[in-house]
Amino acid sequence: MWTSQRIREAFIRFFEEKQHESVPGISIVPDNDPTLLFVNAGMNQFKDVFLGEGVRSYSRAVNSQCCVRVSGKHNDLEDVGHDGTHLTSFEMLGNWSFGDYYKKEAITWAWELLTDVFLIDKTCLYVTVFEDDDEAYALWKSETDVDPAHIIRCDAKDNFWEMGATGPCGPCSELHIDLTPDKQLVDRDLTQADLDGDRFVELWNLVFIQYNRQSDGELIKLPQTHVDTGAGLERLSAYLQKKNSAYRTDLLFPIIQLIEKLTNQPYYDDERGVSHRVMADHIRTICFGIGDMIMPANDGRGYVLRRLLRRALRYAKQLNYDQPILYQLVPVVVESLGPYFNSLRHSELLIQKVVKAEEESFLSTLSSGLARVDELIVSLSADKQVLLSGREAFKLYDTYGFPIDLTQVLLKERGFDVDMVEYNSCLQAQKVMSREQTQVKLAEDQVSLSQSRSGVTVDNQLFETLPLHLSIYTDSARGGEARLIADPIEKMDMARHHSVTHLLHAALRHFLGNHIQQAGSLVDTDRLRFDFTHFESISEAVLKDIEIWVNDQIQSSLDISTCIMTLSEAKLKGAMALFGEKYDADSVRVVEMGDVSIELCGGTHVNNTVLIETFKIVSESAISAGTRRIEAVAGQQYVSAYLNEKRSKHYRQLIKQHEICSRLRVGLDVTIPMEFQKSYFQMDRSQFQLYLESQSEDELVELMGLYSGYRKFLDKSMNHMKSNSMSQSLDQLEASIEEICSSTFKVLAIDLPDYDMKMLKLLSDQLINKYPNLIMLLGGRSQ
Repeated sequence: MWTSQRIREAFIRFFEEKQHESVPGISIVPDNDPTLLFVNAGMNQFKDVFLGEGVRSYSRAVNSQCCVRVSGKHNDLEDVGHDGTHLTSFEMLGNWSFGDYYKKEAITWAWELLTDVFLIDKTCLYVTVFEDDDEAYALWKSETDVDPAHIIRCDAKDNFWEMGATGPCGPCSELHIDLTPDKQLVDRDLTQADLDGDRFVELWNLVFIQYNRQSDGELIKLPQTHVDTGAGLERLSAYLQKKNSAYRTDLLFPIIQLIEKLTNQPYYDDERGVSHRVMADHIRTICFGIGDMIMPANDGRGYVLRRLLRRALRYAKQLNYDQPILYQLVPVVVESLGPYFNSLRHSELLIQKVVKAEEESFLSTLSSGLARVDELIVSLSADKQVLLSGREAFKLYDTYGFPIDLTQVLLKERGFDVDMVEYNSCLQAQKVMSREQTQVKLAEDQVSLSQSRSGVTVDNQLFETLPLHLSIYTDSARGGEARLIADPIEKMDMARHHSVTHLLHAALRHFLGNHIQQAGSLVDTDRLRFDFTHFESISEAVLKDIEIWVNDQIQSSLDISTCIMTLSEAKLKGAMALFGEKYDADSVRVVEMGDVSIELCGGTHVNNTVLIETFKIVSESAISAGTRRIEAVAGQQYVSAYLNEKRSKHYRQLIKQHEICSRLRVGLDVTIPMEFQKSYFQMDRSQFQLYLESQSEDELVELMGLYSGYRKFLDKSMNHMKSNSMSQSLDQLEASIEEICSSTFKVLAIDLPDYDMKMLKLLSDQLINKYPNLIMLLGGRSQ
């Protein structure tokens, strides 16, 4: 039995025996390549080699790479679920030559592997070559025993491979399998259109890289020719396992079987199985993403994961399943792929937690969103329209979190479409507004230099005048803003907050997990703000642990050093960088803090953690689903100022609560619980003020809790007493009701100074139940 694991192992072993280096696949997040949202081909990690910008210690390589094709030129999303081959993520088996062998070896080895190792019937195999590639055509005829009639010339659309709009490219040669060889083919030359039909499936693509596509479209010959091949494991498994679909293989069918079990809905290979196939496909891609530390978010890669998850939930709803389901599929994905993809096995629990949290969040709005779509469809039908306005589609996204592709799917199923021009206009307007708001906020945050410093310029002489205990770097951090600070004291304050941000980042990863990634930050002289990817709130206890850990590192007097090195050297040292950012491969700045933190950074830092003095977390909050924010201060001056302000706030709140409780207590005949019989509850204002001045901050916080409970008890007792009083005085109130002349209506207007809003509502309910035609005007007093 050709299991997927056995196929993968056989492929890699075959090329290892032909002196290929077995190279691990990389994260689906492109490393130092912002031109790609996700790794979409096995060759992505070797792009620098093909461009002549990088080298490897080997000239031949083989591996299996997870690829994601859900955006940009290579986007299979809309086809997923509607056939048996398209997937948003898949494994690409590949072998490469970097200036070593070329077309002859690539062709003969591909034929050998398929026919001698996998024992595929040669008469079922068909080959395509680029129409101008006479060399490849001749090699297939001379070096293999493929039927010459099975070699088909195709144009650039199908047989000239390009990774993107720019970059390495070249002619290719594809191998296709005839799924129904027992049926006689039409007696004519086959075309690419024939191969694109249901009868044939592409198994393997051999790319002969010899050009670099420029931004203006020009093809430049590369210094060396290379080979890049890709065979889809899912398609190969489907054929060797004698399945009619990739979804019937051991890679995907166990997921579908669990979906059947959970939903109690049977699976079919036709259109009735679309929901099962979409869910099985999407959960695999979601697992790969979170396993590589991409958290669902509202933009970028995180938004792609969120879209997939929400699309999958919509299809789950079509199976009449209204509870979180995708997280229950994660163990099956890990069982299937974990033996080869370690990131899945090591992150299984994290993936489940993140997926479940996302499901719970979206399911709460899915039903209302779907109901809104139904309303819009009814409206379109009534107006005999087939195009939903882009403004309405944008509202679905903005209000209900519906990705636009989900809205399109829902409408398409009912014969409608979306005005995408107007939608994109609304989306762009929102982005512009968001940028403007951000700029306003940055302007508010920016501390302007005084007029006395307006003439200062940035040069070496200026930095030489700064204190020696500061580590200076004149370039601003990538993606941030630089500002000149001439005052050495302000410079030290800035350095403290910048350095402690690195310690905070390390602490978050230490306590919450390595999925924590920086998602934005602000460092100022008097505060810091750190945004990071995380899927749930952080408890007060964990926040306290993080704060203690950071302060421990500060007091440990860790040396902080900076050095310039190549990007490769920095990675070998374990330096953290922002995923997807473009760094200078020859020169990056690395900041190390003892053995607890090492990051790429261009900012100013102190040279020892003890100079940070102290650290205090001010707040922790969510800024969007999957992204959270911590605000904090560093340095004795700012921590003390924060604690004093916090103490003053608690002091004022306690004085107010004490006064309210004292007022409520007057005239209230009720037994006071033991926990509220402390002496300070009986003090007058001046005595209570003196008492508070002698309490610590922790004791004030404890008092806040006690007074909150005390007031709730008094409010409840007071309402109970008023309720009894109201029942007793209801007869008296009825006497004040007046009849309106020649009308069935009655009117009551009365001021009840002892009643609050809640009591007035209760009274009005009782009166209206007894007098349905009563018009009331009731007055009371709020506490």
